[in-house]
Amino acid sequence: MVGINDYPHLPKLKYAVNDARAFQQFLIEKNRVPAENITLLLNEKASLKNLRSALGTRLKNAAGQNDMVIIFFAGHGATERDATSADGDGLEKYLLPWETDPFDLYSTAMPMREIAHIFGRIRSDRLIFIADSCYSGASGGRTISVTGTRANITDGFLERLSGGRGKVILTASAANEVSVEKDELQHGVFTYYLLEGLRGAADLDRDGMVTVDEAYRYISEKVPYATGQEQHPVKKGSVEGNLVIGIVH
Repeated sequence: MVGINDYPHLPKLKYAVNDARAFQQFLIEKNRVPAENITLLLNEKASLKNLRSALGTRLKNAAGQNDMVIIFFAGHGATERDATSADGDGLEKYLLPWETDPFDLYSTAMPMREIAHIFGRIRSDRLIFIADSCYSGASGGRTISVTGTRANITDGFLERLSGGRGKVILTASAANEVSVEKDELQHGVFTYYLLEGLRGAADLDRDGMVTVDEAYRYISEKVPYATGQEQHPVKKGSVEGNLVIGIVH
């Protein structure tokens, strides 16, 4: 669980830490995940070194084939011009750790190609990556503009991230949209409704469990409505059978 509000070199966010804390609390209280199985990285703890260590070393070593891995990131994203991008849009996408320097993304941020590599190292057959951030460079969202222009992004990087078996990606918004926070919710809009859904509102068949598909159906309705159709969550990837991410007590 990663949440970053207090970026020293970027516009600060208000509710990313709330998002990560609330998700951790949900996993412990509702899903009965042992607290020691969760790594929570907030603000300065969410450095590039700590992210690499938590994802690339500890998670790789801890997660067995039959385990389920959930990675949650709330913070800024960005793009940078990169002619070698495999996505056909000439852009590399980054998640921005705490110390990111917007003028040196290459050495201070985490590129999606590295995240895809890390996912490939994790042995688990069920991996869910949830990101309440965005990459468009538009003002007012969880993104920064490096080039000074709005990027025209393809979502090919999401296809790459979810490639292979057993990976599901849930992101807060489509590639060229913003991911917004709202004071009245005290959360990112996406995370607020995702957690509301996982706590039971998305349990459409009332079987006491919320699957990824049920959660996605719920947020696909709620988030666009709450943002005036400005933000549409995206789901990529698949697993065999139903992937349960919420237990309703």
